[in-house]
Amino acid sequence: MPSSVGKFSNLTELYLGRNSLEGVISEVHFENLTRLRWLDLRDNSITISIGQSWVPPFQLRYVDLTKCQLGPQFPEWLQFQTQIEELYLADCKIAGTMPAWLWNISSSTITELDLSNNQIGGKLPSSLNFTKLEMLYLESNRFEGPLPTMLPSTLQTPYLSNNSFTGQLPIWPHVHSVALSDNMLDGGLSSSIYQWIYLEHLDLSNNKLLGEIPYCMGKSLQNLYFLNLDNNHISGEIPHTIGFLSELRLLQLKNNSFSGEVPLSLKNCTKLQFLDLAQNNLVGSIMLWMGENLRQLVVLRLRLNMFFGVIPWQLARFEQLQILDLANNNFSVSIPHNIGNLSTMRSTSQYNDFYYDELDVITKGQDLHYLRCSISFMKSLDLSNNRLTGEIPKGIGELTGLKNLNLSRNHLQSKIPREIGGMKSLESLDLSINDLSGSIPESLSALYSLSYLNLSYNNLSGMIPSGNQLQTFVDPSIYMEFCQITDSMGLFQLLLCDGQSKGLLELRFVL
Repeated sequence: MPSSVGKFSNLTELYLGRNSLEGVISEVHFENLTRLRWLDLRDNSITISIGQSWVPPFQLRYVDLTKCQLGPQFPEWLQFQTQIEELYLADCKIAGTMPAWLWNISSSTITELDLSNNQIGGKLPSSLNFTKLEMLYLESNRFEGPLPTMLPSTLQTPYLSNNSFTGQLPIWPHVHSVALSDNMLDGGLSSSIYQWIYLEHLDLSNNKLLGEIPYCMGKSLQNLYFLNLDNNHISGEIPHTIGFLSELRLLQLKNNSFSGEVPLSLKNCTKLQFLDLAQNNLVGSIMLWMGENLRQLVVLRLRLNMFFGVIPWQLARFEQLQILDLANNNFSVSIPHNIGNLSTMRSTSQYNDFYYDELDVITKGQDLHYLRCSISFMKSLDLSNNRLTGEIPKGIGELTGLKNLNLSRNHLQSKIPREIGGMKSLESLDLSINDLSGSIPESLSALYSLSYLNLSYNNLSGMIPSGNQLQTFVDPSIYMEFCQITDSMGLFQLLLCDGQSKGLLELRFVL
């Protein structure tokens, strides 16, 4: 950015955001810009090096320096800008304590303030009622202490996630969208939450919240479409009033201590796209109405509970489902014969209209964390660690868009169907610890995207197919207990499982 910009004395608005500008900007760039009102330098590789005692010749109303290098000190020259309405300093490498003068400016003019993704610390005022804020983004900083007990009626979106706030949840009756995840909030969800009648988005995940979900929540929060209570200590049953939340798109209750059955009233939440009840103490069977009523589900995760009974064939009616995780339960009988009818898993196209930002998927032997930009590509079917019996349905080969298939730790029998070679997008396949028998189908060599394979601890026999992607699997443990004498090119090949180590001992001898 040339210093000659500072000679444009009549300039009122400067838009240089979202380019590839580099270098250092100093007072020289602004020395004659006495009429400047609008400054947008966001998303550049610019270092703004201005002395702490500099008094600018202009009065800005709009400032966006997102991702510019400002820190580590808070830019003192901003305290002379008494007319700022919108101030965006996200990801600017600012550290230290938030200066008191910034709240003075906020009390008179600032309506939108974004300081997210810095290292700013300190405590917030006990009340922000004196401000005119409409939007407050302080995510991913080092703020601590209790939350403000009072917010101005104009403030609709307080985003305060990933800090160190403590204490209980205040009463904020005017908020529309609240993000308080990854803090240290404790206590219970007070029944006073019924006063948040405008609430649409609530994220309280990764805190230390206790108690039960208030009975009144479902009756009062009629506009709620996003509810995330993951990774807390909430207990009790899921109240049946949850079914009154007819606008709900996302319900995340993972890793709590919920008990009892899934309430029947949930069938009224027909707009649900994301349902995650994993890692709780829920019991009962999968209700048939899930496949009938929740037709918009994209993600269904029930893993690590105590569900039992059959997996109903009605689940194959899900039209948008791309992640089905029923692992670590007590489901029995066979895999639904029509599992190959899951239409989204049959397609290689992707779905992008999500109401969530991140998701954990167990795949390739790991717990992988996907962000929104990548989760739209993931399609996964995980029925592992249950009590499923019978054969692997041949129709499963119709799921050509599936990337992760895990049927391990069951009691599946018979052969691996050759149709499994039709799953052209498959990257991870785990059929280990079952009662599968027969040979490994040659069609597996057609899975060009496969990067993880585990067939260990079955009763398989015959030759291991060669060629294409299978050539890359050199770890013998994926075929553990694959023990059979075979005849190959005039040689006997005896593959013996060590049983102690995770390798295979190979003996060859001439006739």
